[in-house]
Amino acid sequence: MFDTHTHLCHSRFRNDREKVFERARKEGIDIMLEVSWDIKSSEEAIRFAEDHEGVWVAVGYHPHDAKDAPPGYLLQIEELCKHPKVKAIGEIGLDFYRDLSPRNIQTKTFNEQIELAESVKLPIVIHSRNAMDETIEIVEQKSHYWGVFHSVSADSNQADRILDLGFYIGINGTLTYDAVRTKRWLINAPSERLLLETDCPYLTPEPHRHERNEPSYLKYVAEALSAVLGESVDSIKDISSKNGKELFLA
Repeated sequence: MFDTHTHLCHSRFRNDREKVFERARKEGIDIMLEVSWDIKSSEEAIRFAEDHEGVWVAVGYHPHDAKDAPPGYLLQIEELCKHPKVKAIGEIGLDFYRDLSPRNIQTKTFNEQIELAESVKLPIVIHSRNAMDETIEIVEQKSHYWGVFHSVSADSNQADRILDLGFYIGINGTLTYDAVRTKRWLINAPSERLLLETDCPYLTPEPHRHERNEPSYLKYVAEALSAVLGESVDSIKDISSKNGKELFLA
């Protein structure tokens, strides 16, 4: 399986990262995309990927950290993109829920990193919380970009707009609990546009909700998606892994 959104370089894995990685391998997670939130985490992710087969990296500034992006940060990210383990720009986007960075700075940094992604010819990993319409509108203005809307919380119209843009949709542990609205449109979504992700250490699926999330729990997301789409769990695992490889590794 391909866990298309991990944060194993997060401090919550500092004391047992290797054990977590090994548990993931035993559960059939043979590919991961380690997603960054600033320059320091991007560099750490690359070092982690260098030491672990099947781990790839997304580099960039999360909207929470956009306010801390220094002058010249785009040149730093562009330099990191030269590393063969780097396969995406992310996670980038807008977060109007926590507003940890001013909204104008979030928007500016998001736009700048999208344009960088085009320059270096890499897909983007998008974070959007309480800002879905605003996020989609930015991407619609730049319709030649491609990537994934990670951890999508959307209504049917927004989901259709994302799919019309040619983007993939990231499905994670939220599908196992708070997902009534998502299931309304997900049942008709094309399986070839869906990716499985954990977003570990966040968004832990049932039956481990409220614990720290980790890649070995991806199987619960696959089971939940299987139930919604009426396809076998093995089929979901195979299709989502194929989709991830096509987006990030082709």
